[in-house]
Amino acid sequence: MRIQTNQAANSALRNIGTTEAAATRQIQRLSSGFRLNRSADDAAGMSIANKLRSDGRALQQAQRNAGQASSVLQIADGAVDTVSKILDRMKELAVESGSANVTDTDRTKIQSEFSSLQSEITRVVTNTKYQGQTLLNGTFGVQDSGTGTLNAIGGVSNIQVSGAAASTTYTIAQSAATAVTMTKGTSGTSGFVSQTITSSAGGAGVSQTLNFDKLGISFSYTGTLGAATLNTGTVITSAASAATFRVGSGANSDDEVQVSLTNLSLSSLGLGTSDVSTYSGAVSAISALDGAISTVNTTVGTIGAAQNRLDYASANVASLYENVSAAESVIRDADMAAEYTQYSKLQILQQAGTAMLAQANSSSQGVLSLLRG
Repeated sequence: MRIQTNQAANSALRNIGTTEAAATRQIQRLSSGFRLNRSADDAAGMSIANKLRSDGRALQQAQRNAGQASSVLQIADGAVDTVSKILDRMKELAVESGSANVTDTDRTKIQSEFSSLQSEITRVVTNTKYQGQTLLNGTFGVQDSGTGTLNAIGGVSNIQVSGAAASTTYTIAQSAATAVTMTKGTSGTSGFVSQTITSSAGGAGVSQTLNFDKLGISFSYTGTLGAATLNTGTVITSAASAATFRVGSGANSDDEVQVSLTNLSLSSLGLGTSDVSTYSGAVSAISALDGAISTVNTTVGTIGAAQNRLDYASANVASLYENVSAAESVIRDADMAAEYTQYSKLQILQQAGTAMLAQANSSSQGVLSLLRG
């Protein structure tokens, strides 16, 4: 009999420690609801579950993208419907003016309404926007080409051209550090636009946004803005192209829906110079209006088809997210019934281990009887 080393007590103590560690893990799982709370629980499983979680979050955003894209098209669709109704009325007026049963005086009155409707088309097209992006004037989907010199100036970032014209060069000039002018085209020519804004001189690490809202361009500048820092900087926009909506979690074109919204400005519809104040003008206007109505009807079809596609894409993404989430759950989530069963077993083992440790500690007391004898 030995008293220096109690092998039975040490064995019981080791088993109690193992049981307590296992019970602690079970408490973590039961309290968190996750089978995996750290990489050591299942390194391979944690890696797979994290990838599935990332895919799931991307799919959730893709579904939101599809919903927002549908909202964009709904706004455009409402405006196109308004333009369509205006064109119907304009054709009615043109047909009325192009008949001998009205006089030149009557045609003057008809022209007055016709001109007002032309102005209303321009107003509708100009003011149909989503998040500052004009949808129906041919600029939707226009991007910064990246070839302008402004891109190469240090401190410049986040160039936005959501309201800019396609295939156009915009030039910056500075008369002072805080006076920045951006122009489109050449002074004295058609289409020339210039806007001067007052900026901050900035400073080291100071960021500011320069917003040329009349030109549809904005960008950020970080640092000290000198008198010629941005001078002669240019922004060059790309040609008008289809707007791209990402409705999947990948980077390839299969996860994109592209929509081209037609330019419905008066000039693009061929109605910029239409005039029904004369018989011949009314006849010409009828022909131009037929073409404009055809263009608008094509746009209606394009928007409707895109909306249907986005609805299907949203439904598909929702199904994908459901299945990806379920796949992650199989790996990451705890089976609460099984985990509690295991925890109950460990509780019993802890109690049994404690009782046996007490017995092992008391077994050495028999040595005292030898010493007393």
